Amino acid sequence: MRYFGIALLLICSIGLTSVSAKVVSRVAAVVNKEIISTHQLDQRLQEQLAKQQKQPSPVQMGALRQELLSRMIEESLVQQRIAALNLTVSEEEIETALVDVQKKNKLSRDDLEDAVQTQGLDFDDYRDNLRQQILRYKLISEEVRSQIDVPERELVEYYRAHLDDYRLPPEVELSALSFPVSEKASEQERTQIRKMVNEALRRLQQGEALAEVADSYNQTYGATGGSMGKFVYEELTPQFVEAINKVEDGTFTTPVEMDTAIHLLRVDDRLSEGLRQFDEVKFDIHQMILDQKTDARIKEWTKALKNKAFIDIRL
Repeated sequence: MRYFGIALLLICSIGLTSVSAKVVSRVAAVVNKEIISTHQLDQRLQEQLAKQQKQPSPVQMGALRQELLSRMIEESLVQQRIAALNLTVSEEEIETALVDVQKKNKLSRDDLEDAVQTQGLDFDDYRDNLRQQILRYKLISEEVRSQIDVPERELVEYYRAHLDDYRLPPEVELSALSFPVSEKASEQERTQIRKMVNEALRRLQQGEALAEVADSYNQTYGATGGSMGKFVYEELTPQFVEAINKVEDGTFTTPVEMDTAIHLLRVDDRLSEGLRQFDEVKFDIHQMILDQKTDARIKEWTKALKNKAFIDIRL
């Protein structure tokens, strides 16, 4: 299951109290049958201020307080809608989401728990926050995302308008015969290795197979040879680029001497600039457009929730 918008560190749990609960502070707002207390609002304000390096002015503080209250009202409406639709999250779904977070961030479970603790969260609280995120995802999927259409025509139009984004840079396919050189090697030792490299180059130019030549120098000099694969030119060192630009396909370069090795390179193929085909990028384009439309539609959906709700702000 692909969870939309779940990050490594999730939003703090939403604090809402029913009207029937004991009120220990003034009422900041009433949202249908739920209240948001000034105590809850102040807690959220302190959490926000703790994340800011610079303390806001009194005017900015007032604006921030109103912004947070508006956000808490929206969260209350979301929670009420989740309850009305009887949406639930199983333990298996939470575990799947945790594994997804671990994979995306290349973390073990212990690493994830440590990361959560450094943020001042208990891991059980983190799981609860994750549950809330999944519930919100399910709600958005059911009430917003499922109503959005992204026709094939729109995908094709986007692809054609952004062809430069899908161009593939030129590549070169290389093979190499490499002789390692110790950083502590004396000049005399380097000279001997250079001699063997030039000898190997002559054998290769006479048509001997790369694997056979590499094997003959492997035991004594540690030489290795074979395919290096495909590279974008920017991935290669300037020395490699200069060397391969001087030879034709299928031929070996003169020795390329580096700090820890001397290389003989062969250009197996040069691939000109290409273009990723529509079918290759169709899914990614669809997801991007769907996400963009979802973000815009969520604002409309939230506004509609507010218009249908009883909201009494008492600050």
